[in-house]
Amino acid sequence: MTDTDAPALDGEAVDQAGLDREALLRRLRGWYRTDREASAKWREDAREDFDFVAGRQWSTEDEAVLRQQGRPPVTFNRILPVIKAVAGSEVNSRQDIQYLPREIGDAAKNELLTEASRYLADEAEAEDEESDAFVDCAICGMGWVEMRLDYETNPDGAYVEDRINALEMIWDAAARKRNLADARRLFRAKTMDRAEAEALFPDVDPALLDAAWAEDRDGDGEHREIQPGERRIDRPGQDADASSSRVTIVECQWWERARVAVVIDPATGEPQEMEPKQAAILTRRAEMLGMPVKVFHRMKRVYRRAFLGAVVLDEGPAPAGDQFSYACLTGDRDHNKGTWFGIVRPMRDPQRFANKWLSQTLDMLNRQSKGGWIMEKGAVPDQRAFEASIAKPGAVSWVSDGALMSARMKEKPLPVLPSGHWQLMEFAIGSIRDTSGVNLELLGQKQNDQAGVLEYQRKQAAMTILATLFDSLRRARKHIGRVRLFFIQSYLSDGRLIRIVGDEGAKVVPLIRDRTMGDFDVVIDDAPASPNQQQIVWQTFTSVLPIIKDMITPQVLLEILPYSPFPASFVAKMRDLLAQDSDTPEQAQKALAVQSAVAKIQDMTAGANLKNAKAGREQALTHQDHASAAMQLAQLLTAPEAAAQAAESAA
Repeated sequence: MTDTDAPALDGEAVDQAGLDREALLRRLRGWYRTDREASAKWREDAREDFDFVAGRQWSTEDEAVLRQQGRPPVTFNRILPVIKAVAGSEVNSRQDIQYLPREIGDAAKNELLTEASRYLADEAEAEDEESDAFVDCAICGMGWVEMRLDYETNPDGAYVEDRINALEMIWDAAARKRNLADARRLFRAKTMDRAEAEALFPDVDPALLDAAWAEDRDGDGEHREIQPGERRIDRPGQDADASSSRVTIVECQWWERARVAVVIDPATGEPQEMEPKQAAILTRRAEMLGMPVKVFHRMKRVYRRAFLGAVVLDEGPAPAGDQFSYACLTGDRDHNKGTWFGIVRPMRDPQRFANKWLSQTLDMLNRQSKGGWIMEKGAVPDQRAFEASIAKPGAVSWVSDGALMSARMKEKPLPVLPSGHWQLMEFAIGSIRDTSGVNLELLGQKQNDQAGVLEYQRKQAAMTILATLFDSLRRARKHIGRVRLFFIQSYLSDGRLIRIVGDEGAKVVPLIRDRTMGDFDVVIDDAPASPNQQQIVWQTFTSVLPIIKDMITPQVLLEILPYSPFPASFVAKMRDLLAQDSDTPEQAQKALAVQSAVAKIQDMTAGANLKNAKAGREQALTHQDHASAAMQLAQLLTAPEAAAQAAESAA
């Protein structure tokens, strides 16, 4: 190969890359058009749902007719309190993301990962963003959260969670599972300033940044794609300055199946994934060396991401590994249309009904008489005096003779509404709550005197109706936890310092890759800081406190303090004091072991002393017996000599 051949090959590679990008753009635009048209009606309904929550509950046509007739377009927004009650229930029962190890020896790692996840979520205000997305889900049936790393505010990468406008998102039209778990692709069409788009893609021609073909993303009917050669300014109602200062950037994330080769390493026996071409080369070389290797093939999902304007602006691997970086919350399923809706949609008709009845009632009252008299001109001698005195209490109003007897004057009847009018209005107002499943107890508007236990049970009954909505949030948080774990293990374990809170209080530890790697399961549990969880645990603990008061140790208090209703600063100080005054579980266990060993030694020493005393006593008795026997023997030996001496002295 000569030097002159290299530029030709480079040019061919560039041309091939350009052709690949053109094919990719055509494929992604086709997906976008299909998915956009499938969700067009949902977008129209979602915009109306948001209008109802904001108090814009009259259509433009109805409001114009009412104003033309001189009738008031009255709106008493009863949907907003229901949404706020559901949102408040979620805030008071927030959940926590925890990681459980799959392998032995990772128990210490999972505690570090769980605390690191809490720290990152606290820094990113993730709970507030997730609650905001939950409100969107309750309103229109879909809520979205994006997880990403921000390198603008932190050069090392800061973890960020953002609630995404549901009207910006377009999803796979074939997805049917809750939270779009079976979606193969997601789109986000975002409008931004042209200067911001140029800063994001500085190497792209500014004229190619605008994805004009993705117009009408907010949905006011079927999608109309701008044709080649047509400019945004050519569209009806478009202003030249506005069209030139704003552009639309479309982000697409999708997964595709890829065939990979799995090679068993003969040295370690561990499987390794590689491209089939690389595996074939490795197999041939291994056979030449007389070291055959085992190779088998399988299919895997490969996640990709691309940014689209008039051309493909950027394309590469997905930022969250083998999953989407967007988490979706879904409400109730519209099976026939393949879309989702929230609790506002069933409340719209009762709210309209109540507004129209109220407007009609006010119009009827305004049009009917407010009292007064119907009389002939000669019924009173002085009309001005009669008008001045008729409304004064205690005044005498004079009329002409015979006016009352001849019925020449008659009192105007008071306004009377049709029978059943108020009942229908009350039915409409009550139906707003009935269709949502939120009762008066959950709204805090029950005024009857009832036992606290009964009110609590009725609140729980309302939460049972809303359980599927909260289950979608729990499922979304599991996805968020997996993405957060991927970011921690892949990008954030660079030695950065994080603050964790344990039994020994708050401390700062580094995030090191060796301490965060491994396989973990994501578990969603009630957070200790959740007000509802605190109340339940604390009430249960105080009820059994008289029974277990003698068994409470400093370690028990350390575990129960996070669930107490005391301020966080007070709880932190108490934990520090208890940690200083009490030994750790390991130290306590060691102390117990030492005490047990000392007791055993003392028992053994006492037993040995007792045995020694018994042995000494037995030995003394033995010596005494031996001495007595010796004396007796000596006496026996000396007895004949004494007898002989006595005999001699007698002779």
